[in-house]
This record gives sequence, structure tokens and C-alpha cells, in this order.
Amino acid sequence: MCRSTARVERRNSKQNHPEFTPIRLEDYVTLHLPANAGVDRADLVRRLKRAMEAARRGVRCRCGAPIWITGSAEVGRSCFTCITGQSVPDGDFEIDTSEGANAS
Repeated sequence: MCRSTARVERRNSKQNHPEFTPIRLEDYVTLHLPANAGVDRADLVRRLKRAMEAARRGVRCRCGAPIWITGSAEVGRSCFTCITGQSVPDGDFEIDTSEGANAS
């Protein structure tokens, strides 16, 4: 396969499989607060941690999809599509729940 074909295949693969942008809990909170005046930091962290725990337990949206942690912290336990109406994320943030990502 030539290099130009490989580039097109990689680009198409990315376009066909859009993904969330993983972000650490504290980094998300730091970005969220200035853009959302009046949000209490402790309350936001509590809601995010509650949504993270629900996701770890395998809680699903009413449609059956995995919940979107950042959105679920705002509007309840639902998936990206049910919250936004968009079929796929395109770089939207999602809290990184991998082991050690949010260790203090």
C-alpha cells in the first residue's frame, strides 16, 4: 500500500470512529469552572465522582448505551447521544477513569 493510501485509511478510520478526548477529573474541573460561573467546585466534583462510580459499576443509559460521565454529572445518567442529540462524540471531553488517572 502506498503512503497516500495509508494516510486516507487512517483519516477515514478516525472519521468513522470519533472519540472522546480523555481528561483527568481535576483538569476538567479547572476548565469547567471559569466557563460556568456560579458552579460550586465541591458540588461539581461530587457529581462527577458519583457519575464516575456509576460508570464503573456498568450503569447504562435508558437506551442501553454506556453513560457519558461529564454529561451525566449535569443532567443525570445518560449517554452522549441522549444528552446531546449527536450520534457520536467529536473530541468532547470524558473523564479518564483508567487506574491512576485521577489519583491524588
